[in-house]
Amino acid sequence: MNLQIKLKELRKLENITQEEFAKKININLSTYKQYETNRTEPDIETLKKIADYYDISLDNLCDRPRPYDLPSTTTKDQKEAINLILQLNEINTIKAISYCAGLLTGQN
Repeated sequence: MNLQIKLKELRKLENITQEEFAKKININLSTYKQYETNRTEPDIETLKKIADYYDISLDNLCDRPRPYDLPSTTTKDQKEAINLILQLNEINTIKAISYCAGLLTGQN
């Protein structure tokens, strides 16, 4: 998902207008509209304001799921699997966990 879609989705979840959101993070409305239409991208300071407002990480805001604090022995394939799981919705995450648990116990 690209940033413009993410911004619009987050704003709609909060049930606020573009104008209300722009005021909340103290930016010009026309500037914010350009973010949602992909005419321009926010600078890092604005990205921080947006992430702080929604109480999410910059990686989440920019749709960059990143595994943290993995052991140094984690393989490339394991990191890829983690990144894929991080992109799943809650129901599919539960299914993936169940499947992986079954692999560990030899049931799959």
